[in-house]
This record gives sequence, structure tokens and C-alpha cells, in this order.
Amino acid sequence: MTTTDSLISLVPVFSDTSWLVGLLMFAFVSSITPGPNNILLASSGARFGSRRTLGHAAGIWAGMVTLLSLAAIGIGALTAAAPDLVKALQILAALALLWTAVSMLRAAPSATKTEARPSDKPWSFWQGMGFQYLNPKALMMAMTAVAMTPLTTTPSPALVASMVVAFMLVSIPCTLLWVLVGAALRQTLSTPARQRAFNIVMATLLVATIPISILPAISAA
Repeated sequence: MTTTDSLISLVPVFSDTSWLVGLLMFAFVSSITPGPNNILLASSGARFGSRRTLGHAAGIWAGMVTLLSLAAIGIGALTAAAPDLVKALQILAALALLWTAVSMLRAAPSATKTEARPSDKPWSFWQGMGFQYLNPKALMMAMTAVAMTPLTTTPSPALVASMVVAFMLVSIPCTLLWVLVGAALRQTLSTPARQRAFNIVMATLLVATIPISILPAISAA
């Protein structure tokens, strides 16, 4: 298919933009609501500040772009053909979230303000990106976004790109908001007691995402 043919094929698709409106609404709701990514970003924003958390956030965005693209070319069929592999990855995700929650609880509060110890580091770009392949909510978001897009058996690259760009234009500001909310709490969390309470709340919320998004997926696999 030539570039011209690809663009021509999009004419009937974009003549009805109801699918695009639905996609944008889904991107907003799924990206703004609490989940493993958003809880981790808010916690990192509070501990390390928004600037040091941007690498983690960028990794999440890159991971979602690749997940959306892979889902569009048929990764869903591959995961359906290997349910045991999917279940193993989901178990790894649950263990990773539990380990992160324990790390939050064990983090020693500073004496005066919310500062991480020199040995503590925010998640890197690659850690944020790699976690998306273990995150059931991210996988669900990608699969649902693709299902809402009028893709054919051989997806048009232009249509796939349009779907990815539209989704990320909504998703990026939503996840960035969680970083900024966390960073805004740095001044509020000025005492060790407040920091400890914040860590307990965030660790509890993170663990709560496991039965909500991971355990049902494992049971269904």
C-alpha cells in the first residue's frame, strides 16, 4: 500500500469521528484514575520532586506508545495463544508492586523535609517503560484503545499513528498531573510523622491496585 492509498483509505474512517471521541474519553478516564503508574508517580513526585520524576514518567509514556502500537498489529492474538506466559508476567507485576510498597514503608523519613536519602533514586526511564509490559492496567488500556479504533486486518500505519497520538495527547497530561500533585505535597510533608503517614497511605493504595487490576487478570488467564 502506497502512502497515497493509505491516506485515501482514511477518508471514510475519519468521516465518522465518533470512534475518536470515544477513544479520547476512554484515554482520559483510564489515564486520570488511580492505578499502579499514577500511585508510583505521585509518590516519586513527593519524594524526589517533579524534575527527577520526569524520567520515570517519560518511560511510562514510551511504554504506552509501544503497547498501543503492538496491540494494533496483533499482539493480542499472541498473548491469547500463550496464557501461561501472560499469567507469569502478571504474577511478576504483583510481586514488583508488593516489593515497591515495602520499600515505601521502609523509607526513612528525613528530619526536616521530604528528601530522599542519597542512596535512594527515582525509577529510571527504562524501569518505567519496562513496567508497562507487566502492568495489567496498561495492557487493558492498550487493548481497549485498539478495539475502539476501526482497524482492518492489515492496519493502516497512518490510522495506527493517529490512534496512538490521540491517546497520548490525553494520557500524558493526566499522568503528569499525578507527578505535580505529588511534588506539591513536598512542602506539606515537612515532618517525619507526615512523611511516614504519606508513605503508609501510598503503599496501601499501591497494594490495593493488585486485586483491582492484577488478580482478576490472573484468574481469567
